[in-house]
Amino acid sequence: MRIHDKSDFINAIQDFDITSEYVIVKPNWLSNGDGEYTEPEILKWLFEALPNNKKIVVESYTPWRGLIYEPKGEDDELRVDLDGGKAYWDFYRELDQEFLSETGIGEVLEAFNAEYVNITEEVWSKRCVAPDTIRREIGKTGYEFTHEDFYSYLPTRLYEIRDRATLVSLAKLKLQAAESVGISFSIKNLYGMIPHPSRAVFHDIDNDFAGMSESMADIFLLYYVLFRSTLWINEGIITLVKEHFGEDQYVERGRNLLFVGRDPLQADAEASAEFDFDPYKSDYYRYLERHIKTSAAIIKPG
Repeated sequence: MRIHDKSDFINAIQDFDITSEYVIVKPNWLSNGDGEYTEPEILKWLFEALPNNKKIVVESYTPWRGLIYEPKGEDDELRVDLDGGKAYWDFYRELDQEFLSETGIGEVLEAFNAEYVNITEEVWSKRCVAPDTIRREIGKTGYEFTHEDFYSYLPTRLYEIRDRATLVSLAKLKLQAAESVGISFSIKNLYGMIPHPSRAVFHDIDNDFAGMSESMADIFLLYYVLFRSTLWINEGIITLVKEHFGEDQYVERGRNLLFVGRDPLQADAEASAEFDFDPYKSDYYRYLERHIKTSAAIIKPG
């Protein structure tokens, strides 16, 4: 739908009556580029819509948030994989702080006393739930992760409050250039919960991103199964992006678009309709729908 102002946004969120003790918000912080991150104004509006909930914001590190790594020797190059990146831990921390300061997002977090949990930081610090515990939970649905490591990626901090929290995917509307991906909306927003600084290792870029479906399903179901209460937001209020990752990528402004729902498939389908896009063209959307609809053990939206 098209909104007119902040009050429309707040009313749309409050219609869902989020009464959980915590809200865990996953924004979109790919980089500090134009249209590539959830603007601080939008995050502020969301927090204002949820005045009585304790707020946690979650993201992972990326190497694209503003600072350029200065090599310390001829063979020194910033690593963007999970294992190698750990050697550059201090730089990733500095990069994140620069991003939060430059964008103004850090001020919003401070103003609302929001806790920031960085998934990469938690994995590197070994503050995650034992993989056997997660394997048992996911196993109840009949689904097995394609990527074994994903059983080790849930921070203990989030797991401990899962029954007292609502997971909120606050996604920036992005239409992807890759045909097999198509949309980067509230479901794909959880891709940023994979702790690797670059998730390209899972893309299979040379094969039109064919490898994304399994990794997307793994990280999505990790959170969708374990958090009973969820909310899925697609917003293109200040900016949205078309032809994302393509040569003709461009940013549209002032569209004032907002789509919100308890059902991630429906929320993404409604946003897709705005752009006359069939979400079933997205490989990961079809893949996830099949698993969600065939497993009675996967929590259905209320």
